[in-house]
Amino acid sequence: MDELTQKFFETLLKSQFMPPVEMVPYQHGLIERLVRHARAQVPFYRDSGRLDVLLRRDGTIDWDRWDEVPLLTRREAQDNAEALYAETVPPECGDVITGYTAGSTGTPLHFRTNRMMAAAGSATVERALIWAGMPAQLTLAVLRNDRKGEAAYPNGIVYQSTIRGTRRLMHHLSLQTPVEDQARWLARIRPDVVMNYPGALAVLAQNLPDDLATHRFKLAICVGEVTTEQDRAIIEKAFRCPVLDLYSGSEFGTVAAQDCRDGRLYITEETMLVEFKEPDGFAVADRDLHELIFTPFYNYAMPLIRYATGDFAVVDSGQPADGRSLRRLTRVAGRERNVFMMPSGRRWWPNFQNKVLCDYLDYRQIQFAQTAQDKIEIRYVSDRSEPIADEPGLLAYLRAATPEPMDIAMVRKATIATRASGKYEYSVREIAPKS
Repeated sequence: MDELTQKFFETLLKSQFMPPVEMVPYQHGLIERLVRHARAQVPFYRDSGRLDVLLRRDGTIDWDRWDEVPLLTRREAQDNAEALYAETVPPECGDVITGYTAGSTGTPLHFRTNRMMAAAGSATVERALIWAGMPAQLTLAVLRNDRKGEAAYPNGIVYQSTIRGTRRLMHHLSLQTPVEDQARWLARIRPDVVMNYPGALAVLAQNLPDDLATHRFKLAICVGEVTTEQDRAIIEKAFRCPVLDLYSGSEFGTVAAQDCRDGRLYITEETMLVEFKEPDGFAVADRDLHELIFTPFYNYAMPLIRYATGDFAVVDSGQPADGRSLRRLTRVAGRERNVFMMPSGRRWWPNFQNKVLCDYLDYRQIQFAQTAQDKIEIRYVSDRSEPIADEPGLLAYLRAATPEPMDIAMVRKATIATRASGKYEYSVREIAPKS
């Protein structure tokens, strides 16, 4: 796979400057091949005929009708996973890889990918390392959700790869390892780059041993969940290095990678079509959010065409100054499960400002939870005996920042639980939306 990753990487360094007038037909060529494969080899598409709308009578693709292809929701993918598996995969796509990921309801999605998609994803990460000014010779430490128990403490597991003509070691450790042992592992291998979920990485940052006080980390990569302002500040301070956000999903691959120089996330246009859907029913303050629709080009083992996961992001309408033509995201907000439902039925993304909260509350970790249609719990962890400096002022700010009147309760916790995968959610809706 290293040779294939290298080829993708070399192509990406050139294609990032491709103007839209060339990028669109480039994408169409990749989508057409995927569509024809799906109609012939994937029961879900072949039996439903949902892609037939694209074909003219002469067999050519009518791109003007792309919007008529039904969206594939995450729930549909969960319910039809086996029917989405291709009966055959082109040999050039490489080995098929199986896995599963939990959905917003906790129901797992069993998925398949192939080596070509993995190579494309690795190449997009490598391009992001170039943007961050990272040299080819690096040692990476990756903390991952280890369902099979392959990367147990104390040694974890080590992979070797070659990229940019240089051999690289990647050390993996189970995220289920106690944080004190994670810190000891880092102190032993002393990597250049560390990669983890941002919430878990922030906790690790607060437990780094003195042995790492003189070690120079070059970069911290956050994956798998939204990086909050607070977590970013904690990670940057403890690891003394920049933080890079990598937006991706297990079943659909890399969506966007952040350029640390301008803070924007650049969409991987060459490996995935990303569509922006105008959301309905949001509060006025969140009208700049868009739901994202994905079509990864290289997953022939389980094609996901116009895949709607419930992810929302803010789109940047500006253009980078260096000539890159890739579209950009200002921030990724999260998934549908992170959206609150106001008493009126409108949706609202909790956007309390950490900088303002810190004026009133001394906290180490915080989470906003909607526990009833008209109630929000502010859960926080603090090392102070009296962490709230001005409770009336804090509640006044929170009520003013909430678009509709709601009961707001401050709840102190010893810890804030993560999901089974190790992910930590800044905001979570614990009620079902109104019908």
